[in-house]
Amino acid sequence: MMKSLQKFVLLFNLSITIIACQNKKQQAETIFTDTVKNQTEVFQHADSSIVAPIFPGTGNTTQDFVPANYKMDLEATGDLNNDGLKDAVIVLINTRDTTAVRPTLVLFKQGEKYKLHDQSFSAVEPKYRENGYPIYDYEKVDIDSGRLVISMQATGPAGSIKSTYQYLNKGLILMQISAYSMGAGGQTEQKIDLLKGTYTQTDINTMKEDMPNTTTTKSYEITTVLFKDSNPGKILTNAFNKVGN
Repeated sequence: MMKSLQKFVLLFNLSITIIACQNKKQQAETIFTDTVKNQTEVFQHADSSIVAPIFPGTGNTTQDFVPANYKMDLEATGDLNNDGLKDAVIVLINTRDTTAVRPTLVLFKQGEKYKLHDQSFSAVEPKYRENGYPIYDYEKVDIDSGRLVISMQATGPAGSIKSTYQYLNKGLILMQISAYSMGAGGQTEQKIDLLKGTYTQTDINTMKEDMPNTTTTKSYEITTVLFKDSNPGKILTNAFNKVGN
């Protein structure tokens, strides 16, 4: 009688364990399925929410290139294509959604008019976070000695990033990216020279009084990056993941 009871208890406990394992497996599968579903919905929503505005091919002023529900956020003038005329670069912001991507237009001066030469939806990051705070404290677009320089600086986690473009072979090409970030106990400076094919990283130890630093330079060659396809932050992250310290 005692052996039969022990056998029954053993079988009962085994059955409970099997059922519990099956429930945990089903629960895990459900969580995984829901997660994938939610991520897919987010990606689909993000894709469908990006509606690129239509810009005119020519305009008398830079303001002629600003579509409805947008305003000019940043602007720079200077000779980009070395023809002696003052070109313009404008960054636009969506007045209905300040967290949306910011179109950046390159306008070449031709006679009395401007011609839309290039545009990018990733060269400049969105201006504001979802919580309403700006990502960067200081932003500037500049045309200096035939180069387009886009600078973003922040005292917080965003750090600073500067991207430099040059007009070569009838195209605006990304030449350099440099960035600076500061964390607990250290500072990091990064630079990608796309023309030389190098990645340089300097790490500064702020925990020590003399703040020693270590600089390493590694080969990092990527294909030519046109202005319209450029995403400096993403390029820098990819470089750090591949060859960074």
